[in-house]
Amino acid sequence: MTRFALVLLVLLISSCSSVPLRTMLELSSFDKDDFANIQPKDLRAKIQIDEPLRADITKAELALELETAQGLQVFNFPLVLLEELKIAPVSGLFSSSAGKTEYTLKLSDIAMQNFVATQQTMRSELAGNMSFSVKTSVDNIPREITEIRLSIFLKLSEEKGFMTLFDDAKLAVTHEG
Repeated sequence: MTRFALVLLVLLISSCSSVPLRTMLELSSFDKDDFANIQPKDLRAKIQIDEPLRADITKAELALELETAQGLQVFNFPLVLLEELKIAPVSGLFSSSAGKTEYTLKLSDIAMQNFVATQQTMRSELAGNMSFSVKTSVDNIPREITEIRLSIFLKLSEEKGFMTLFDDAKLAVTHEG
């Protein structure tokens, strides 16, 4: 009975979080050797955002935060649009979702060169924790919108599929003025 309660508790906690438990477990064992084995040409990011909002892809970038002996270092790698897809709204018995726009992004040419240089630098560094994030901004948010729903996915290799960084996260919007 205790084991069932523990499993139920873990499932409830992970279902309430915007970051899936599977992603947390997968990235918890990620180290500098895994990072060194990433092929920059295979790196992909996906951003899904509820319509009618649009992401400003010109500001999209992959960020890497790395703890080293010199302190926290942040590396930013610009992303470029590979594909844009419209996802129709879904209505179901238990839930529904708005239409979404999905952007699939890859590293820009200069970002690929910088990523390789970062990998080479890391081989000689004593690196601690590292984390990835995908950054972008949103164009022209109408005043009536008070929250944004956003999902972000990351693909680190051709062999593995996309892992979910954030799943349908709610972000509050405050309008100035």
